[in-house]
Amino acid sequence: LVRINQRSFVWIILTLCVLAVPVAVLTQNTPAKDTSGKESGGLMNRFKDHIQVIRLTGMIMDKADSGLFSSQTGSATTCIKDLRKALKNKKVKAVLLRINSPGGTVPTSQEVYEAVLDLKEAGKPVVVSMGDMAASGGYYVACAADKIVANPGTMTGSIGVIMNLMCYKGLADKLGVEPETIKSGLFKDIASPSHKMTKEEKEILQALVMDCYDQFTQVVAKGRNLPIEEVKRLADGRIYTGRQAQQNKLVDEIGTYTDAMALLQKICKEKYKLTEDLQVDEDKSDGFLAS
Repeated sequence: LVRINQRSFVWIILTLCVLAVPVAVLTQNTPAKDTSGKESGGLMNRFKDHIQVIRLTGMIMDKADSGLFSSQTGSATTCIKDLRKALKNKKVKAVLLRINSPGGTVPTSQEVYEAVLDLKEAGKPVVVSMGDMAASGGYYVACAADKIVANPGTMTGSIGVIMNLMCYKGLADKLGVEPETIKSGLFKDIASPSHKMTKEEKEILQALVMDCYDQFTQVVAKGRNLPIEEVKRLADGRIYTGRQAQQNKLVDEIGTYTDAMALLQKICKEKYKLTEDLQVDEDKSDGFLAS
């Protein structure tokens, strides 16, 4: 029976981890086949003309960058960076944006939207592929693309703006808690949960929500080439399936990720006068050593 002391065991584990790094890197850079049979995801493919796959996943909000060993792949912050890199990279000829998001904050949704719009205005085609959900802010972003492809059961739409607030004054009164507020202006504590909202406060917040709603509907009208009246008829906050969204001209086609990629390849062939499909980079790299 061989006995290994604790210190030796720790060194063995650390050595194995270090040896695993180049193996992981080489494995990540091994080309895979995309849906058209082309090699994808290989490191060398990034030096060729190719389609870049970028993901937008989860709540759309501004978050700090991930740490060395953590990952925020698909977060809005990472998505914006990836879109800007694709804009600067001359080898990226088009982008497939995969969205799986229930929405998020208005400003961050607008930042992602503008990053997608920059790509399109630079002449790089963008096709959105909707996953399980691309609603509210997720749909806001999709409106910047050249084409939107959704699964028949994708949850999308939810065109609108909401502000959830809470008032615990009644509970505080029962407990004998009386908050004191010192403020510089009448509305500095607007939406505070410690007091019931006044008529003036509600009017201010309602105006704020409606201004954001107007921005949202204008984006949809522009992106989908629809009359603003038609958009507002659809924009009552309800969600639509992908099939319902297509019937209402909110998406272009019904299909899977594979269908969206095939559509983008077709667009690229026509735009760049190609006879073969472009290489596809489906890089899903996380934070360093995350795998």
